[in-house]
Amino acid sequence: MKVIIIEDEKKAASLLESMLQDIDPDIEIADKCYDLPSGIKSIRKYQPNLVFLDIKLPTYSGLQLLDFFNEEEIDFSIIFTTASSNHAVQAFEMSAIDYLLKPIDEDKLKAAIHKYCLQKKTNSARNITILKENLQTTEFKKIIVSVAGGFEIITIPDILFLKAEGSYTKLYLINGQSITISKNLKYFDSVLESNHQFFRVHRSYIANIQTIKRIIRKDGYCIVMDDDSQVPIIPEKVEELIQLINQ
Repeated sequence: MKVIIIEDEKKAASLLESMLQDIDPDIEIADKCYDLPSGIKSIRKYQPNLVFLDIKLPTYSGLQLLDFFNEEEIDFSIIFTTASSNHAVQAFEMSAIDYLLKPIDEDKLKAAIHKYCLQKKTNSARNITILKENLQTTEFKKIIVSVAGGFEIITIPDILFLKAEGSYTKLYLINGQSITISKNLKYFDSVLESNHQFFRVHRSYIANIQTIKRIIRKDGYCIVMDDDSQVPIIPEKVEELIQLINQ
């Protein structure tokens, strides 16, 4: 495995190099670069398998890396490194991008290397474009989810509601489609936390409050969505939901 590290803090770059070599002496650190232009030159020169890329770099952001490559040139995988931020973490999760939080934990680094060895997939320009969009807003607009045969890009306002199905979640969309995702509802509750359009109405359901057209009593309470589907809501949540809708 040939690796390039792009990191503006020299001590952090050297530490990551040392950690990688401790994990597997066969990992070849082809280069350490301290800004994006030198990183781009190094990638073209050494043709790495994997690039560890800091988001916050002088002059250029790490997110701009793929702007300098044609699509056919992107045959390397990227693992972003970033300082801890709830918003950034949510943006990475929503965009299906591989990342490590600084300071980098050795066990998480091992897990990232193991995942790369199993999948050897790249973070595509499409994923990174959506990551850029998600980082620029407090309410995410799109989510990339893994489905059979690849990834599906979903516009978040197009989700009617989400339903827990064991360790999976089923997303019901405005266009009548439904998609089953291999993530549990707790995961979506976390990544949609900053999006005030969604509300956990029940332990098994999250609803898009912009697509609710009525609340009715029916063996308890339930909400009626724009497509006339009905979603249960626990009685204790009704008043809070009404307040959110009024806001």
